[in-house]
Amino acid sequence: MSEKFEIKTATRVGINPLIVAYSESGCGKTYSALLLARGLAGANGKIVVADSESGRASLYADVLPGGFETFGIDAPFSPSRYVEAIDAIEASGAAVGIIDSGSHEHEGPGGVLDMAMENEHRSGRAGLHNWKTPKFEHAKYVQRLLRIKIPIIICLRAKFKTRQGKDDKGKTVIIKDDYVSPIAAEDFIFEATAHFQINPDHSIILSKCSHPSLRDCFPKDKTTPITIEHGRALAAWCNAAGKPLAVSAQVPPATATAKGKKELELELWTLLKAKRTPGNKSWLTSGAWQFVVDECGVDPNLTIESATVQDLESIIATAKGKL
Repeated sequence: MSEKFEIKTATRVGINPLIVAYSESGCGKTYSALLLARGLAGANGKIVVADSESGRASLYADVLPGGFETFGIDAPFSPSRYVEAIDAIEASGAAVGIIDSGSHEHEGPGGVLDMAMENEHRSGRAGLHNWKTPKFEHAKYVQRLLRIKIPIIICLRAKFKTRQGKDDKGKTVIIKDDYVSPIAAEDFIFEATAHFQINPDHSIILSKCSHPSLRDCFPKDKTTPITIEHGRALAAWCNAAGKPLAVSAQVPPATATAKGKKELELELWTLLKAKRTPGNKSWLTSGAWQFVVDECGVDPNLTIESATVQDLESIIATAKGKL
C-alpha cells in the first residue's frame, strides 16, 4: 500500500500560496492583486485574471509592468463556473492567477445563495436540504483552488456587518462592526495561506499568516500599500526550503510544561496591561483584543472564546515582539 504514496522530507520549496485580499469598493483590491502577482510571477511571468467585474481589471492594462492577460466570467456565477475558470487559468500557462472577484460565487446571480434560494422555491419549503447541493458544489470549488499548480490571488468584496443592540438607555439601535467582513462563505478565507484587508488609503491589515516568517513578505505598518516588492518577497519565501529545528533546540519531554487555555488567557491579559483601559475587565471594551487584531495579525473573526491554545501561544509570541 505504501508504494502508492511518495514519502519525502517536508520542504517549503514549490509551495503555491493562496492569497485572499478583501475590502470595500475603491480600496484597491484589483491593483494590489496585480502588483502582488507581478512580484510573484517575475518580470516576464504570465499573469491571467478571471474577471467577473465587467472588465474592471483591464483598467490597469497600461500601468502594470509587463502587462497581463484576462478573460471574463459571466453569470451564472456558480461554483462549477469558477472551477472552469481555474482550469482555464492553469491551462493558459500562467505563472500566477487572479480571480476578481470571488464574491460573485457566493452572492452573485447563480451563486451559492441563489442556488439555495432556487432550491427552496422548487421544493416549496425552507430547510437545510436546500443547501446540500450548493454547499457540495462550493466544496468542490475550494478543493480545486487548493490543488492549483500555481500561486493564485482571490479578491473579495467586503462590507461592514450590522446587528441590533441596545444603547445605554435600553433603546434598540443598529450597531455596525468596527471592521469589514469579506463577502464569501464564512469559512472560505480560512483556506488561504494568508489574507488581508485593504483600507481606504490602500494600506493593509494582515488578518491571517500561516507562518511567522511570512509576515515579513507584507507591509509591517498601516500606511504602506502592497507593492511588486512584496510579491517578490513572497516568491522568495515560497522557494526557501526552511530547515527543520535541530533536536537540541526542542524542549525535552521530561521538562516540557504545557499551559492550558485559561493560563494562556491570563498570561496574555497580563502582557497587554499597558494596552488596556485601567479598571476595564472586558477583552473587547478594554482595548486588549483590539490590539491583538490590529497589531498581531489575528483574523478579525477570531474571539478570545474561540481562540485555541495554539492561537493563544502564537498571539503571545507575536505580542511580545510588538510591546
